[in-house]
Amino acid sequence: MAAQLHGSSRPVCFLLRLPPSVRRRIYQHLGVARWDGLPMSFHLDGPVNRPNQLAFRGLLGSCRVIYSEASALLFSSNRFVIHYSPLRGHGNDVEPSLLPLRNLTASSLSALANLKIVLSQTSCHHRREEEEFGQCCDDIRYNGSRDAGYCRNHHANHHDRPLRSSDSMTGPMLDEWIETANYLSSRISPGTLRLSLVCDLDQEEADTDTITRIVAPLSLLPELKDCDVRLCKSPDAELTKIARNAALQACRRPEPSPSSTGPRLLDLPRELRLQVLEYTDLVAPWKEVMWTRLQRGYQHPAEGCYPQDSCPCPSDYPWHYGCQFRGCYHQVRILIDTDDELEIYNGSIGCFCRVRHAAFSSAFACRCWAPPTPLFLICRALSEDAKFVFFSFNRFLVSDSLSFNPCTTFSVDGRYPEMADYREAQPPRCYPAERFAASEFLRAVVPADCLPYLRFLELIFPPYNHNCWPSDEHPALQDWRETINWVKTKIRTPAMTLRLTMAGSLSHRPPQPDSRREVSQGEGDNVLAGYDRILEPLACLGGEDGLAQFYADFAWPWKWTSWASETRRAMNRDTAREWTKSRENVLNERAERLILGGRYEWLSTNEGRLEERPWKEQHYISD
Repeated sequence: MAAQLHGSSRPVCFLLRLPPSVRRRIYQHLGVARWDGLPMSFHLDGPVNRPNQLAFRGLLGSCRVIYSEASALLFSSNRFVIHYSPLRGHGNDVEPSLLPLRNLTASSLSALANLKIVLSQTSCHHRREEEEFGQCCDDIRYNGSRDAGYCRNHHANHHDRPLRSSDSMTGPMLDEWIETANYLSSRISPGTLRLSLVCDLDQEEADTDTITRIVAPLSLLPELKDCDVRLCKSPDAELTKIARNAALQACRRPEPSPSSTGPRLLDLPRELRLQVLEYTDLVAPWKEVMWTRLQRGYQHPAEGCYPQDSCPCPSDYPWHYGCQFRGCYHQVRILIDTDDELEIYNGSIGCFCRVRHAAFSSAFACRCWAPPTPLFLICRALSEDAKFVFFSFNRFLVSDSLSFNPCTTFSVDGRYPEMADYREAQPPRCYPAERFAASEFLRAVVPADCLPYLRFLELIFPPYNHNCWPSDEHPALQDWRETINWVKTKIRTPAMTLRLTMAGSLSHRPPQPDSRREVSQGEGDNVLAGYDRILEPLACLGGEDGLAQFYADFAWPWKWTSWASETRRAMNRDTAREWTKSRENVLNERAERLILGGRYEWLSTNEGRLEERPWKEQHYISD
């Protein structure tokens, strides 16, 4: 590695005789940085577990000049993560948990571009490198129910308990965090570092002093390039505000002062106010809002696709405006076209979604849709306007399912959520609740004064087992009849469209024990009778001055049976689809005639079928 230069007694490394650009290429060959410029993840508090990390360790120890160059490239090109652990070391030889960060040299810290400090994490910020893809542990789309599914089975033991001010470890942890911030303050370069701080607090014990000790050290640092702060696993408006203020202050980005010029919203005529509010989050991206008994809150049901520069949204899909409001933790997912194959780079720093957590990111603004609660709280006049826009301009979907997917009876991992209403719903099977989700939505969720604003309502029932549909004497069905009799005087039926969906798709066979692979004639008839018991009370909403339109979308009970599958297998794809659909069309027409009566012929001819809805497309449940 070294040679004797003429006229000099000092050996000089051959590597240093090469041009800087060539030396950089050598460092990249050894794994110091990627060729494409994308960052790798390095854990400061964990063992070296990558072959390419082992390849350049000797390089860093070769000489001072090479160390300076290689470490500058290493720390400026990659992400570094450190997790606080109070049990680092053994016996009396316990090291401070953030010491590896303070052991970095001043030159390394000055080059540092991306650092995540995890003081306490109860989800998402995993220690295993293969899980650092940004998927949120609280995302019901993947886990079926909170703290279930993939998270529970694979990395639940990697999560910490929520931080409590009463815990004995809290004081030492925050003291060390303040000491570490002081150390970094004189060594990092202004405007260079993106810092992510994760400290999940216990919401019930989040006192002011503890919160201040978490976020105050950020003000000690020089100006940050970007800052991400997360203070709680669950959404919390006050903690989110604190996280936002701390992150913006650390980046020296003060909140803009409200402008005193221009007309105030309340000074405008109501027609103009309503038009302005249509451009807020009062109107969901696909104009679809879902309420389920599982999540018990307004949700954005369709996730959309994930367009990249090389894979844009298909132009023939009508609703791709809403794709930008997908899960924000996927925003740094990049497709890399390598020589051999298309590589997926998951460059996530973990979930800082404002909808799922009390968090804020200055780098990636979370655009996930959530009900704009503050717009309902400004004043009485604007609250009335906001209610009108929210309930009039959105389609409301009410799912009776126990899963995020409205067409699945169970959660995606095949288990009922740990909820008291459903613990008794094991065989022998019966409907597991005292009332339908639709009844609860109309009686307890939508304010009574907002019921006249509803313009579109879709009630979705999953493919329950034939024994699960409630009988005439069941409390849920009795409550359903009472709800319809009560609500018919509250809603404006001539202005409202209702769709009743008995869900079921060939692409989503119901999970066991509801798979319907073998359904007898009598069992299928029981399912149809269950449909009718829910449908018949709706007849009072029809008639000449009734609903503007009514649509039925009923699954044929025998569509998943072995004999139906064999029959379709003998046909081509289009014929097989039509064979099943024709049987469902008979059910749909019968239901629509029952509700619309004499208006059915005219409406079906002039109005036609309602277009497909985004939630159904996004769940891949079309036949």
